[in-house]
Amino acid sequence: MSDAPVPPPFVSRAPFHGPGGDVILRSSDGVDFYVYRIILSLTSPIFEHMFSSPQPQLESATLPVVHMAESAIILDRSLRFFYPGAEPVVDNLDQLCDILELLIGKYDTQSLVHLGQRFLRDYIDAEPLGCFAVAVRQGWQDIAHTAARKCLSLPLLTPTYKLPDLWKHASGTAYYQLLQYHYRCGEAARAAWRDLSWVNSPESHKGIWQNYVCKCTRHPQRLPGTKGFGTSAWLIEYLRASAEMIATSPSPDMVDKLDDRYLMVEALHSAQNCQDCKSRMPKVLTEFISTQWWPHVKSELAKVELALAI
Repeated sequence: MSDAPVPPPFVSRAPFHGPGGDVILRSSDGVDFYVYRIILSLTSPIFEHMFSSPQPQLESATLPVVHMAESAIILDRSLRFFYPGAEPVVDNLDQLCDILELLIGKYDTQSLVHLGQRFLRDYIDAEPLGCFAVAVRQGWQDIAHTAARKCLSLPLLTPTYKLPDLWKHASGTAYYQLLQYHYRCGEAARAAWRDLSWVNSPESHKGIWQNYVCKCTRHPQRLPGTKGFGTSAWLIEYLRASAEMIATSPSPDMVDKLDDRYLMVEALHSAQNCQDCKSRMPKVLTEFISTQWWPHVKSELAKVELALAI
């Protein structure tokens, strides 16, 4: 097997390729970036202090060189966040994390916080767990909470779920708080079927689910406004199994996308054994799920709050 091709070395491009500038930032892999000290100083108090300190005397034709710990690609992407004539470019979330660590964490460029937050929000839908880690690291509460809600769509409590490498920047405490939030939302979903007081049952529905002449097996759970007859067992089993499925990834967004066709088939198969239920149940069950069951579950999930200390 031939070795994988080696990518070409990074070459600095406009506006950093020279000959303009009065100082050189040299990356860890030896690439020079020609920049103006005044621009760096106006953006970062760290650079301002650095350049206001006495500098060693150099030959008139020699520009001072600041050796940077960052690679050329990260240095280039970071400078483009604020340098005149440059457009910000971010290739992926890992790179954005490195950019934020350099600009905000190391060089205290607070004027770039809003721009960094805007870029981070772009990754929330695709990489919510990584975004949560970055937001926690930066102390951005709003984005952390938004990302945490998106993380509910992930099966975080399964033993084999793998954390992204970005979690090296975040604390174990934050991850524990996220898992607790996920767990509480799952428990809220599981509890949603145990109390049926939320059901708004029109007479047509009530006569199917809770009819004293119906031959379906009964469950002790009762619908509100009835006279004590247990609800059809197959309905309760559907609610229980559906809630358990939702609890694995207890996101309100996932409720609408839930593929519970197998559970519905099982419920309708049981209803077919009853002459009173089988003719009308497919339509009634589908209507109940979309207009009452799913909205109720989403309402219960929305009540769970994330306790996050960052």
